[in-house]
Amino acid sequence: MKDIVNGKLHLDLQIFLESNVPKAKEKSKQAVVLGVQDAALASVITETLSIQCLTSVIVFEILRGIRLHFQKFVKGYVEPKNVIKSQLALSHHYARAKMNINSHKQDMMLTEGVSAVDDLDKNINTLCARIKRMYSLHFPELAEIVPNSEQYIKCIKEIKDRKSLSENSLEVLQAILNNSETVQRIIETARSSMGLDITEADQKNLEMFVNTALSQIQRKKELDGYIKNKTKHIAPNLAEIIGSKDAARLITQAGSLTSLAKYPSSTVQILGAPKALFRSLKEKGENMTNFGSIKQSAVIGKSVKGQRARYLANKCCLASKIDCFSVIPTNKSKHLKVLVEQQMKLYEKDPEQIEKRKSVLAAKKAIFRKMKKERKRQKMLKS
Repeated sequence: MKDIVNGKLHLDLQIFLESNVPKAKEKSKQAVVLGVQDAALASVITETLSIQCLTSVIVFEILRGIRLHFQKFVKGYVEPKNVIKSQLALSHHYARAKMNINSHKQDMMLTEGVSAVDDLDKNINTLCARIKRMYSLHFPELAEIVPNSEQYIKCIKEIKDRKSLSENSLEVLQAILNNSETVQRIIETARSSMGLDITEADQKNLEMFVNTALSQIQRKKELDGYIKNKTKHIAPNLAEIIGSKDAARLITQAGSLTSLAKYPSSTVQILGAPKALFRSLKEKGENMTNFGSIKQSAVIGKSVKGQRARYLANKCCLASKIDCFSVIPTNKSKHLKVLVEQQMKLYEKDPEQIEKRKSVLAAKKAIFRKMKKERKRQKMLKS
């Protein structure tokens, strides 16, 4: 059924047509003309079996009449109820197959969403840096008092001209910063600031930049929520293990959920580190497992990142395969998450074992270096 829908000639259909379609006795004549509803399938039949096919309105009308009077053409026709049930089952199977295809294409929207968030991040950082440079001419001390970019921009929108700042702005600044000491410090610093005066034209220009930055920050938050929900729908098991944001990042770097499911755990571990990959290939000694998106995950702690990343990459591979290839949705992620948490705790509780593993790795590297030097020496002797 899938081959017919996609305009392909299945082997069973090919054998059936070769066995039942009459062939012409003379090569210059065609015995029959085969009526086919799908134009793509008709062209494939003509190319493969050299059977002339017709896809006109007449064929559509004939097929409609056959469907209408089907029970008269077939001997031993069963009850109409059973035929309707069979048609319904076939329709459900076809719809399920189509929905499967569409679900695999939904990760493209997720990829575009992650790329949009990255672009918004760059734009927001550029705008915030420009706003800080502009407003620091008027109120340079504010950048040190409020280091957070979003809070800094909101404070600018409320303060505008530092000379007009009064006690009435306390409530708004308190709602923005949630720190009464910082608010009081801003008010005191504004009175003794050494910045330049700001004109109305400068205020309007600055306000335009501030509104643009705030709208982009709001849009980024909305996109983050969209990505979180989309990831839970497309890859629920992977999102449960590593988090929605990191799962979306892995799918984006792999290209699609299907590509991620086909990757081995060693490839998943270094996704997002192309520079480290090429550096390690060039220098033949760089440990590229120290980089990659999975290494920055919140699941992995500060110590023994390499071993934790390898284990987490292994479980992420299993989860992505479950999400991609399982027909019936399963909730295996809870079991995998428990295994990941237990393994992460094991690395934290056993520092002696960690030191032993480090010493073993160091010994292996030393042995490999000696073997390499020995091979070079033997080559020199042979030459």
